[in-house]
Amino acid sequence: MANWTNAPTPDDGYEYYLDYLDLIPVDERKLKANKYLIVIAFWVSLAFFVMLLFLILLYMSWSGASHVR
Repeated sequence: MANWTNAPTPDDGYEYYLDYLDLIPVDERKLKANKYLIVIAFWVSLAFFVMLLFLILLYMSWSGASHVR
C-alpha cells in the first residue's frame, strides 16, 4: 500500500480565472450593411433548405423508391 501521508498536495496559492475580452462598442449608424442582414439571410437559407428537402421527398415519391421493411 502507498503511504498517502507524504503525497504531494496541489498548489493552493494559484487560482485560474477564465477571462474574457470586452467587445469594442460599435455604432450601428456607421455600418455599411443592414443590421438585420444576418437574420434575414438565416431565414432565407432555412426556407431554401426546407424547400430542398421537400423537393427531394417529392422526387423520391415520384421515382417509386422501394420501401425497406
